[in-house]
Amino acid sequence: MPFGKPKAPKEPKPPKAPKEKKPKKPKKEKPPKAKKGKKGQPVPEEVEGQEPGQEQEQGKKKKLPLPFLLISLAVIVAAAVIVFLFVLPKLRGGEDPDVIESVEPSPPVLPTELPVGDNTVPGMVLGSDEYLAQAVLAKTITYTYTDLSDAGKVAETYVGQLKTAETKFALVDEEFVRLKDEPDFTAAEGMVLMARNLPKPEPESTPEPEPTPEEDEEGKEGKESGAPEESAAPSEEPSPEPTASAEPVEEPPDMVLTVRITWSPGKCVVTADEEEGRVTSPPSSRPAQHPVTQRGAAQILKRLDPAMLGLPGQSMEGYEVIPMDGTEMVDGLTAIRMHVYSNDNASGTNDFMGSYLMTLDGDHLYRVDPNTDEVMEVEGYEYTP
Repeated sequence: MPFGKPKAPKEPKPPKAPKEKKPKKPKKEKPPKAKKGKKGQPVPEEVEGQEPGQEQEQGKKKKLPLPFLLISLAVIVAAAVIVFLFVLPKLRGGEDPDVIESVEPSPPVLPTELPVGDNTVPGMVLGSDEYLAQAVLAKTITYTYTDLSDAGKVAETYVGQLKTAETKFALVDEEFVRLKDEPDFTAAEGMVLMARNLPKPEPESTPEPEPTPEEDEEGKEGKESGAPEESAAPSEEPSPEPTASAEPVEEPPDMVLTVRITWSPGKCVVTADEEEGRVTSPPSSRPAQHPVTQRGAAQILKRLDPAMLGLPGQSMEGYEVIPMDGTEMVDGLTAIRMHVYSNDNASGTNDFMGSYLMTLDGDHLYRVDPNTDEVMEVEGYEYTP
């Protein structure tokens, strides 16, 4: 049971009114800093109503990847090349854009004077249209023999001298075909032509390059280091590629040394020259016959006079004739080669005396010079089967 007076109930307090918030002071807005442009680039202009940082975002959006730029550049260059090479020439009517200036050739340089004895003759003057012309001094030489009592006999003697020279000349016509009949030297005037073939110059051989000392040492080391078993085994290294064949060398033309003898009363003119061509034999006028065999050619040669063949002795009994296998071409005719040896020697051995060629028809006999290999037809030979 409670003691004392009961307390009266407390009255509820009235609710507190909400406090009014004080308005915050507005922050001071700082003016945007002016952007500085890079060196050599203008300062970007600000656009009204554009927030800061918005310009950077737009710049980032405008940048394109590098591969895309390279591909675009390559397409543009290719299109420009096509237009320049194919489209523009058609529009211009196929005209060459490069203008080539024509150079007028200069006139050839030729001798202004031609010496003739103690005098001179004006040289030839040519224009630029003959710019390739050349003046080649001829090898022709002419001698005039005067105060002769019998010019025809002098010409006949000189012809015999040329026939028996070390390098024999043959009586030929203007086509260098051998003639058997001599002209009439008793006539007051006349002309005779003698000729012989000239040997062709040997082609110049290019010397092989000498191995360097380093290559010699490497070769020696390879030989010394290689074991016998290794040398027997095939090499695995690829074989060297074949070198390109040398360009074909143009063969020089056939040349003939000619002597033209012209005589008239009291005078004989001799002109020597080199001309292009070849001394040949006339075709056979006899009917076709069986070709001469190797044995038959040797028998024909054994019946001839050694003096006709340029050999010493009175008969061919002291010589042995050996025909060679195969045939050769002489003046466009097929011939058999024969070697002649001498049996007249103390040691009993055969001495080589010379080579001869006889055509298969037996009409022509040639002697081969042992020093120059020049082929000369034997004068006075007539085929007797």
